[in-house]
Amino acid sequence: MIRFSSPWLRCPKAPVQQGFAAYERGDYAAALRQWSSAAAASDDPEALFRLGLLYARGHGVLANLADAARFYLGAAQQGHAEAQHQLGLLHLGGTSGDRPSGCAKWYGAAALENRQLLFPNGVDVSQDSEEALRWSRAAAEQGMAEAQATTGLMYARGLGCEQDYEEARRWYLLAAEQGNAAAELGLGVLYANGHGVAIDLAAAASWYEKSAEKGNDGAQVALALMHLSGQGVERDDERAAKWFAKAAAKGTARAQYNLALLILQGDQELGNASAAETWLRRAARASHVPAMCRLASFYELGEAAAPNMIEAARWYRAAAEAGHAEAQFALGRLYARGEGLPRQLEEAARWFEKAAEQGLAAAQVNIAAFHLQGTGAERDPAKAANWYRLAARQGLTIAMVRLAFLYLSGEGVLLDPQAGAAWLKRAAEAGDPEGQTGLGTLYARGEGVAQDFARALELFREAAKAGHAPALVQLGHLYAQGHAGERDATMAARCYREAAAAGHLDAQRILAWNHLYGRDAPRDTATAALWFRKAAEQGDAGAQFQLGAMYCTGEGVVRNLEEAVKWYRQAAGQGDRYAQYNLAVMLLRGQGAPQDEAGAFYWCSAAAEQGLAEAEFRLGDLYRAGRSVGEDLAIATAWYEKAAEQGHAEAAGRLRELHEARAG
Repeated sequence: MIRFSSPWLRCPKAPVQQGFAAYERGDYAAALRQWSSAAAASDDPEALFRLGLLYARGHGVLANLADAARFYLGAAQQGHAEAQHQLGLLHLGGTSGDRPSGCAKWYGAAALENRQLLFPNGVDVSQDSEEALRWSRAAAEQGMAEAQATTGLMYARGLGCEQDYEEARRWYLLAAEQGNAAAELGLGVLYANGHGVAIDLAAAASWYEKSAEKGNDGAQVALALMHLSGQGVERDDERAAKWFAKAAAKGTARAQYNLALLILQGDQELGNASAAETWLRRAARASHVPAMCRLASFYELGEAAAPNMIEAARWYRAAAEAGHAEAQFALGRLYARGEGLPRQLEEAARWFEKAAEQGLAAAQVNIAAFHLQGTGAERDPAKAANWYRLAARQGLTIAMVRLAFLYLSGEGVLLDPQAGAAWLKRAAEAGDPEGQTGLGTLYARGEGVAQDFARALELFREAAKAGHAPALVQLGHLYAQGHAGERDATMAARCYREAAAAGHLDAQRILAWNHLYGRDAPRDTATAALWFRKAAEQGDAGAQFQLGAMYCTGEGVVRNLEEAVKWYRQAAGQGDRYAQYNLAVMLLRGQGAPQDEAGAFYWCSAAAEQGLAEAEFRLGDLYRAGRSVGEDLAIATAWYEKAAEQGHAEAAGRLRELHEARAG
């Protein structure tokens, strides 16, 4: 960015002095005439420099930095320090493309053959770091503090020269001796990072503070961060907030962002959540990407009011499009859930993949799952395995476990139980309960490792301590089967109960059946019904059927045919053939629901198609009697035959009756 400092005042000759007086009263045209006259008459460097300022600022002329550079060059070649400094700044930044001058629209509209006539010096100044350093150093050698600071910066960054921290420090010190804030900031950076000097955070803080006191916003932010972390100075959140606030008031996005973070951490003296939102929005609108991401999170979490997912999606998208990996992941998550955006799994996959390609492990796991399931992306287990592997190498245990399961199943990779066991071992050693349970299961089975029930027991116990329900179930199995020493039904039941209470479906089913039949537990149909209900409410079709049957018979519950129909219907909808048949019978009889012969026929057909002999026999009866379907003895015979082939005695009897009827 080009900065124009106040020009040095010399003892100008009459026309130059008259031009300066005209400029001060705002008569730019008169200033232009006087300075142009002096420049034409004697090539006066001060007049040339001031003409450069007019063209740079667009005062009395059409702004054109190329013309400004021409006048600066004329003055600089005569040793004018300020002209040398400004010319150096122009070449350091350049003006091509992203910094159009005031004549750009004129230039664009001019006929090609007239451009040279209209703008003989062009409209751009080329970026040329070597030329910039040449002129900046020339001004610096004349003792100009701003030029010395700029020269120090160029040596520090290796602009137009080899990087040279010693030379940078020399120029910074010269400028700092004159109280130049930019140089003081530069010295702070050198000491903070150990560039050309030993790291000295206290010295860095001292230089930052000198610069910050002069109003340098970069130094104010740097000093605030040191107070926030307690590096080089005592940790002092209040002083950090003070410096952030000063820089934030000047529009420094990084300061606005950090000030918002302090507020959100609970510093009520700085303001409330609404104030934090204001600072975040200002920083985000200034294209500060971390602020965009944090603002999106602010809206998603509803930190000032109710969650606003539309605003959250807006700011996540802005940060994601700027390349922020975590924002890309968050945007993918919103697309996957349909929160603040239409649910679009393809878009979710696209953003997950972008974040994954930047190395974000959580995104790698998500895009792996999408490829494994064929959700939002082509089903490709090999790609899934590759993404899981990348995330696993970053230490993400869920990726280690998922990759292990692929090796154990041979999906997307060559079947390799030993590799699966190795990945589960890494996850287990990192304390992952799922990894511990998976590895314990391999030891119990002797799969990929030598069978070792003692090691399995140890792993299951470790995972169970973390409340991992599947580990409790596996532990229960070891106790029930006598693989943890003497068979211990009491300990097995305790493990199953803990897992079932945590919502583990298998444990709920085990307890339900054990109590229903009195296996390893007192027979208790009420308790059995309780666990069947919990499993049924999780959508388990077998439990739904059994609960329906218990409501039919009144076993363990108060007999309630309406409840029976309700649970049979849920299980039937999931394809349970026994539930389909029982529902058909109840609808045919009008038990627990109004009589519905068409519904009965539908569910009876569904069960018969699945090969349930009782349903095949009942369907034969419906066709024979013509109930809810046209009478058709041929079809009835076919269904009786199917049932009879399975040993259904009544179906065989029906076939004899039909044969006798035809014979008679």
